[in-house]
Amino acid sequence: MSRANGWQAPFSIAVLAGGESSRMGSNKALKMLSGKPVISHLLDSLKPLTNDIFIAAGDVAAYEDLGYPIRADQYGQKSSLVGIYSALAASNNDLCFTVACDMPFAEPALVLLMAGLVSGHDAVVPVSQRGREPLHAFYSRACLGRMRHRIENGELALHELLDSLDVRYVDMVEMATLCDPAMVFLNLNSVVDLEEASRMLPRMRKRREQAWFADAPPERPPVICFVGSKNSGKTTFLEKLLPALARRGVRTACIKHDVHGFTMDREGTDTWRLAQAGAKKVTISSPEAVASLEKVDEERILADLYASAASGVDLVIAEGFKNSAADRIEVDRERGAGCGQRPARDRDPGGLVCPEHELVAVISDRPDAARTIPVFDLEDVEAVVNLIMIRYALGDGSGRAGA
Repeated sequence: MSRANGWQAPFSIAVLAGGESSRMGSNKALKMLSGKPVISHLLDSLKPLTNDIFIAAGDVAAYEDLGYPIRADQYGQKSSLVGIYSALAASNNDLCFTVACDMPFAEPALVLLMAGLVSGHDAVVPVSQRGREPLHAFYSRACLGRMRHRIENGELALHELLDSLDVRYVDMVEMATLCDPAMVFLNLNSVVDLEEASRMLPRMRKRREQAWFADAPPERPPVICFVGSKNSGKTTFLEKLLPALARRGVRTACIKHDVHGFTMDREGTDTWRLAQAGAKKVTISSPEAVASLEKVDEERILADLYASAASGVDLVIAEGFKNSAADRIEVDRERGAGCGQRPARDRDPGGLVCPEHELVAVISDRPDAARTIPVFDLEDVEAVVNLIMIRYALGDGSGRAGA
């Protein structure tokens, strides 16, 4: 885990799931967003930050199937202050990040920044365009007595609680490089908000992937995507590129993206039967190979797939992922029957599926396929190898080992 501002005390994370959901019509935490409950987006993105993450809820039974610990509210009142108090009292650490379940796009980098600022304060609270955000904030257990006093005296307003605490506020300027506040502080209070979140989700995933690639340590094998229209010749070119890289001593792994879905198992096999019986992940091993199939609730971004592919290699090559934040080379083929090129209205003005400024190079039978980046012929495999070797400092032909 990265640390913001040097040393950082351990902290807990509590997702508050006690709202009325009156405008949504049903429990908004369990509404589906891109194939999984809203609350699961929040839990899954924040889980890597701490060993103590849980749900604080009035209705414990509603969340028992999510696979996370649940802590019941300690007072009967339906109040955000009760939720924060109950979460803080149940946390295993002196510091607890509490976030409302209807804010699915909490940004881990912002949470880490706030955790690094809490020392010496009762709370750390971000300030968005709409004002203070007490339901996306850190609180210290030193606040428990004052919170309990307010709850028992019916003083439940969060803005009054903040006025009574020593709060370190985080303004828009401080968080600007880490997140998009419009996404982070989006509350899903209605069906319209849920539709807006669905539109935002691809942008959020790409932003996180950009940060992941930007923070790559030197020892992490680089990733490059070969993109293009269907039947443009991506796989054909990679069939020539991979042995050429191997001759230079470069060990590669490949990740293939298929927008149409796929199956790698046959009906009736033992692994198929186990999957049909309910196994979420099935792995088969033999002396020659190991293969795994896992059911997922939503499509994985390239950064998520990287970890299982990168072990023991010098370079990860992905086929597809045209919307990834990774480096991309486009394969563009105009001649020949059955090219399957995308209609012009769906393409970049230059005839490419990706904007030219987002690409490293183009491999094409059109010499004028790009104006500002290198264009290689479809048969010029060695030139592409040279580009990759130089760009990723893969050595002089001996591979990364010892380079």
